[in-house]
Amino acid sequence: MSQIKTDNRPGYREAIDRSRDWIGGKLGAETPTGRVTITVPNYLTLGRLASVPLFLYAFYSGTMWLQIAGTLLFALAAISDLWDGKIARRLDQVTAFGDFMDPFADKVLTLSGFWAMLLREDFGQFEFISIIWVLIITLREIALTLLRVKSIQGGSSLVTSIWGKWKTGVQLTSLLFGLTAFNVRDILIGEGISISHSLTEGLFLIMTVMFFVSAATSVVSGWLYLNLGKKGSRTNK
Repeated sequence: MSQIKTDNRPGYREAIDRSRDWIGGKLGAETPTGRVTITVPNYLTLGRLASVPLFLYAFYSGTMWLQIAGTLLFALAAISDLWDGKIARRLDQVTAFGDFMDPFADKVLTLSGFWAMLLREDFGQFEFISIIWVLIITLREIALTLLRVKSIQGGSSLVTSIWGKWKTGVQLTSLLFGLTAFNVRDILIGEGISISHSLTEGLFLIMTVMFFVSAATSVVSGWLYLNLGKKGSRTNK
């Protein structure tokens, strides 16, 4: 009598379930019924990250209306930063993934905006000092990200302070102003309206000042993280 062999390998449905459980474990939160689901705040965070390459493509497209769409996309991504943390706390959906990726997505979004603007536009006499301010911002964000990774590896997590939120708010406000101003300039030029050299220089001066303010708030908030972060950190159990 021949023996029937049973195939114990997981089937298609089981593989899908295991993949879903793994993704849910990384991106989700457990519901009162015990089911792990991907949270809305983490969808917003992932959407903010996904918007960066789309924004850069539109920004460098050379097409006026695509550039305007890029600015609107950047604005939506900035607005999502206001809501993902609030929703997570309100719905008790704070996750380890969100703790790290929310501020990381903010950094990727803001740095892409600063460097895209610097690399596309000719800031003239203000270019060198503007690069210095953006370099300071970049180094601060890299240092804080490495510090956050080290804290996570040590079993704790840096708490985003009010200074960090103010820093991000100042940066996003500066970038949205600059992107909008450049869009208006390009629309006027496209309509055949000449823009005086002094007006252009004034715009670059304003942007340089905004870069400086962004760099200053970055340094202050970074210093507070380094000096007060240990008091505000929490242990992940």
